[in-house]
Amino acid sequence: MRKILVPIAYWEGCRRALELGGRLARALGASLTVLHVAPPPRGELLNPGVASEKLEAWGVEPPPFQLLRQAEAQLKGLGLLRLDERGEPLAKHALKALAHGLYEVHLVGNRGQDVRFRLRQGDPVREILKEAEDPEYDLILTGTRGHQGLKRWLVGSVAHEVALHAPCSVLVAKNLKPDQDLLVGVTGRETAREAARQAGEIAQALGRAVVLLAVIPGEDEGRREEAERHLRSAQGVIPEGVPVERRVRVGDPVRALVEEAGETHIVVLGRLRPSTVKERLLGDVSLKVLDRSRGPVLIAAQPRPLPSSPPSSSASAASSASAASAGPAEARTASGEGGSEAEGTER
Repeated sequence: MRKILVPIAYWEGCRRALELGGRLARALGASLTVLHVAPPPRGELLNPGVASEKLEAWGVEPPPFQLLRQAEAQLKGLGLLRLDERGEPLAKHALKALAHGLYEVHLVGNRGQDVRFRLRQGDPVREILKEAEDPEYDLILTGTRGHQGLKRWLVGSVAHEVALHAPCSVLVAKNLKPDQDLLVGVTGRETAREAARQAGEIAQALGRAVVLLAVIPGEDEGRREEAERHLRSAQGVIPEGVPVERRVRVGDPVRALVEEAGETHIVVLGRLRPSTVKERLLGDVSLKVLDRSRGPVLIAAQPRPLPSSPPSSSASAASSASAASAGPAEARTASGEGGSEAEGTER
C-alpha cells in the first residue's frame, strides 16, 4: 500500500477512520494524507505569505486548523510521526499555501514516509475526489454518520458518493472498531482475488484474521465444488501467517454477507470496472451491502499504474480489439455493466 487518504469533517465521525489509517501507515510504511474540506470563505482563508509562526504569535487558529491539529495529536499518540529532540513532530515544511484554496503541513512519518495535513476549500465530494486523482493513493478511509435507506438518500452522504466515484479502494468506516476481522466476498472474478489480497495485507498489518465467504445463489448445491475452488484461489493471494477461514453459504448474496459480517467484521468486496451508468459503478450487490451492512465496508479497486509505468501499448491494443469484436452483451460485461462483484460463484 503506497498512500492512504483520510478525509475528516467532524471529530467524532472520523477519529476511528483516522486511527485505522494511522495504524496502517505505521505498519506498512505508507504515506498518509489527512484532508479537511472547508466551505469557501468570502475572501482568502489565509494570505499565502502568512507563516504558521505568525499565527501562533497572534494566537489565531481558524476552526479547520484546530481539527487538523487534533488529527496530528492522534497520529503522534499512535507513534506514526517522527519526533525531534524536543519531542515535537519533525516537519518537512510548516503551514503554507500550495495553491489557491489548498494549504498544507508536511510532516515526517516513523519510516520516513510523508504525513500531510491538507485543507481544501469547496464541495467535500469534489475536493476529496480531486485529491484522490493522484494515482499513488491506494485507499480512502472515510467516516460516516451511519444513515441508511431513504434517510441516506434524502440527507446525502459524502462517504457513499466518494465510494461510488473514487478511482481507488474506499473503506466506509461505519461502526469501525479496532478488533474487527475481515470478511471477503469471493467469486470467480479477478476482482475478488484483488479484494482478498487487500484484505490479507490489512489483516497482516493489524494482526487480524480473514474469512473468505463464497455465496451460491438460490439453492444450487451442485456448485459447491466450484465455490470451494474459488475460495482456494482467493486464499492463495493472502500472506502466509494470516489466519484464514473458508466458508460457503447458499442463498441471497447480500443477506449472507451482511449476516456473516454483523458488526464484528469489515466486509471486503471487489470493485468492477466503471460502467457508463454511474449508479452501477460498484454493482447492485456492493451498493446494497454498503447500505445494509451494520459494520464497515471496503470496496477494493485494482491499484493504478503510476505515470512512469503505463500499460503496454500491445495490451491496450489487444483490449481495444477484443472490445471491438465483442457483441453487445460481451461489451457490457467487459465494461463492468453486466453485474456486480459478490453476485455469487461464477461458472
